[in-house]
Amino acid sequence: MSKKILMVLTAVLLVGMSIPAFAAVENVKVGGDISIYGVYRKNFDFTKDTVAKDSAGWLMTTTRVYVSSELTDNVEVVIRLINERDWDVEIAGSTNIDLDLAYIKLSDMFVPGLSATLGRQEIILGEGFIIGDLNGFVSPAVFGGDLSARLSTDALRFDYKLATVPLTLTGFVAKIIENYATVSPPPPAIGIDTGLDQDLYGINANYQVPTAEAEVEGYFVSLNNAHATKNSANELSVQTFGARVAHEVAAVPGFSYKGEIAGQWGKTAGLNNKGYAGYISADYAFQNIPWEPKVGLTYYHFSGDNDATDNTDNAWNPLFPDAAGDRIGAIVDASGLGATGWGQQSNMQVIKLSGSIQPTEKISISLDWFNDQLVKPAAGEKKELGNEIDLNLGYAYSEDVEFGLTFGYFVRGSAIKNAVADSADAMQIIGSVAVAF
Repeated sequence: MSKKILMVLTAVLLVGMSIPAFAAVENVKVGGDISIYGVYRKNFDFTKDTVAKDSAGWLMTTTRVYVSSELTDNVEVVIRLINERDWDVEIAGSTNIDLDLAYIKLSDMFVPGLSATLGRQEIILGEGFIIGDLNGFVSPAVFGGDLSARLSTDALRFDYKLATVPLTLTGFVAKIIENYATVSPPPPAIGIDTGLDQDLYGINANYQVPTAEAEVEGYFVSLNNAHATKNSANELSVQTFGARVAHEVAAVPGFSYKGEIAGQWGKTAGLNNKGYAGYISADYAFQNIPWEPKVGLTYYHFSGDNDATDNTDNAWNPLFPDAAGDRIGAIVDASGLGATGWGQQSNMQVIKLSGSIQPTEKISISLDWFNDQLVKPAAGEKKELGNEIDLNLGYAYSEDVEFGLTFGYFVRGSAIKNAVADSADAMQIIGSVAVAF
């Protein structure tokens, strides 16, 4: 009898283990957004071509759908799918649905204030000056990669919000590149570096000043090639540390300022990294005036290197910044300054003037001017890259639908005129409509 009872209990246990356990769901949200762009660009290589066509125009759609589920015991699950493609581009992958977000968030894990976010997620430190866009993938079905909405990567993130002071501590590790190891040929044959992963580690501390509308932030991030060999070409170990501050001055209503400074050290392909970058910005929103005018002034600096013969690289090595077009100009960012190789947020200084008005509740107008110059021009190079003007119009059709129109024009400077034969100015027009649901 005991043997039969044991067999029955074993069968029940096996059946129970085979039945999936469903968590108690407290709340489920389903939503997403669709953005459609009409793009026209001309002379993005800054070359006046008398044979080939200098302009291009196309339509693009970005579609995202997400599901978030709040479970019991402070557990949240988020999944978001994405498709980006240019219209009438029927190639492999053009209609693929890709995984954009897929993470589990455990709040108040073990102790109050401690949370863990595990899986595919977005990690943005501060304003994304150093870390913001960790997704290097550009769909082959998209011609304008700068318009991509992908920012995520696979990562483990832990946040701890202190109860006694307004301080949040963050630590994370993100997988940038995964390379599986393969067998190298035995000596004396020359092998290849195998299993060369690339990982990003970071810690961040954010302090909200209790006596003012201000925050102070400090961070340290390290980008490394794991299991690097003696081949110096594969050497990558760059450490970046920095601090950021932002303050809305109560004594002067409407006035705010912010700034950030970061330095680097480490080694890249045998070179010693010693770059730095930073910005300082001031904004003022006029009070009690129709159309709500705002003005702003920002200075960006990215160090450069003018001696390629030594073993020190003093140029800033941009990691994974987000919204680069807002710092150096949308045309400069999208084109990479064409054949010149400049414009990648390194060896540059940028002065940005901005202004905006709100004529009605639904209409917004903004104007940005960028002056881009080289910091360390090489021998024979000129310093002035050029000036860019971006005019942006927005119309809120409803609470969920918004139309946009952007006109940008880049006037090339002496550096481009000197480096590019038959150079030409660049321009773009982008119209958009976006709906969130």
